[in-house]
Amino acid sequence: MGCDALAVELQAALDAAIGAQRLPGAAAAVDVGGCSFRGAAGMADVATGTPMDPGDLFRAGSITKTFISTLVLMLRADGDLSLEDDVSSYVPGVPGGDRITIRQILNHTSGLFNYTETHGFLSAVEADPTRVWAPEELIAFSAREPPCFEPGRGFEYSNTNYIVAGLIVEAVSGKPTVELLRTRILEPAGLANTYLDGAEPAVPGLVRGYGSYDGELVDTTSAVDPSSAWTSGGLVSNTDDLTTFFVRLLDGGLLGPAELADMTAGVGAEEADLLEYGLGLAQRSSPVGITHGHGGSMWGFVSASFYAVERGAAITVLVNHEDGDAEKIVDDLSRILTVP
Repeated sequence: MGCDALAVELQAALDAAIGAQRLPGAAAAVDVGGCSFRGAAGMADVATGTPMDPGDLFRAGSITKTFISTLVLMLRADGDLSLEDDVSSYVPGVPGGDRITIRQILNHTSGLFNYTETHGFLSAVEADPTRVWAPEELIAFSAREPPCFEPGRGFEYSNTNYIVAGLIVEAVSGKPTVELLRTRILEPAGLANTYLDGAEPAVPGLVRGYGSYDGELVDTTSAVDPSSAWTSGGLVSNTDDLTTFFVRLLDGGLLGPAELADMTAGVGAEEADLLEYGLGLAQRSSPVGITHGHGGSMWGFVSASFYAVERGAAITVLVNHEDGDAEKIVDDLSRILTVP
């Protein structure tokens, strides 16, 4: 199938997906075999009727974790830390931090309770959605809850881990995490449409994000201050930047072989279609084979970006509704790539 014919098929699949899921809109990027597709469907702003554009920006949610893990591994490559260092050497106030390693933080085997699932955090956000949060305050919500298990004795996805990771980056480097994110990843990779919301000036072009409540579509774009997610989920980006990032990362353009091997060596995730979870990097099956990448969600938004290295197929889908299934759309688009 030629690139033009492929683009027609991919656009049709994207249009069908937002119809089937009843989404306001979505944007997608697909790079495979010398073909590059950038598509969009639906609305960027329902109130104004503004159509979605392929270059529009979305909250990327937990895809942020892969960027932060990359930073930690860069510091390891510099000799500034070891993945076996205990967390308490860098960040105070983490329960059991003297028995939790940096590796366990990055692959969610620390046992730390997820602060975003605590009653304290949810009540505080509801009481004051505009409150600006310090990372230490977010960790404190987790610290009030019992751990999910002893460090290294299980897998439990927890946003708390990546708030801790952000503080480790700052403690080791002596610089704000957002500064290292920009100078060591975003600028070298040419990701001009990506920024850490709440920590640096915004890039124009963020679409409106939505939720559905009592059958009504509600704009939740700015429902909560982005500092509530910080290094666990605060990035804003677009499909082109995220696709570029994962291809560059997994093709060895950001990390050396040793760091990339550590990142892709996963533990059993036991979650849906996730096969394993490495260091800020998920492995899942798809119609084009084994892929590495990450998904995410943030009030009003859902995201997924995965790269099948052996097939050379990279797919990113960004959705502006919090109940959307971006990974299903990734699979919808992947099936097009399996047609001769």
